[in-house]
Amino acid sequence: MKTFRWSAVAIAFVSVASVASAQRVDGDRSGMRRVNLVSANPIGLLFEWYNGEFEHAMSSTTSLAVSASHFGLDDSDYTALDGIARYYPAGRALRGFSFGVSVGVVSVSDDYDDCLGCEEDEGTSGTLGVRGDYVWILGRDQRFAVAAGIGAKRLLNNDLGTEGLPIGRLSIGYAW
Repeated sequence: MKTFRWSAVAIAFVSVASVASAQRVDGDRSGMRRVNLVSANPIGLLFEWYNGEFEHAMSSTTSLAVSASHFGLDDSDYTALDGIARYYPAGRALRGFSFGVSVGVVSVSDDYDDCLGCEEDEGTSGTLGVRGDYVWILGRDQRFAVAAGIGAKRLLNNDLGTEGLPIGRLSIGYAW
């Protein structure tokens, strides 16, 4: 009879322990899962606009990202590389609204062969920027990401004929 009781207690303990482990939340004490996000703009491929971004959540409110983009038209090329720090005020990094600052480098080349009186703007400049983004993490497994955002970059030298450039983001990605 004692063996039956100890067996029943052991089975009950194992059952309770497995139910309790099912309630576990991955992440730190705040419940934030450390995730990464890689994204690109597949629509931009149709217009020779290539961009990609890798973002890593450092905490529940901050993330760091690296972004690269290239846009080419008939006579113009624009290439940029940025490091971005984002703040998520809702405390859910890589989800929802974020405000970010960026530091980077941009290379612009405008070659107007058939335009009389047009100046060619060529050069490289460091940049400082601000941006606002919104990220949706969707799907049953919370892996599919859609991101959109706007902002502006200030060029640190004025040799390129402009003082600032707009920033736009519309990308689809994968979160893990």
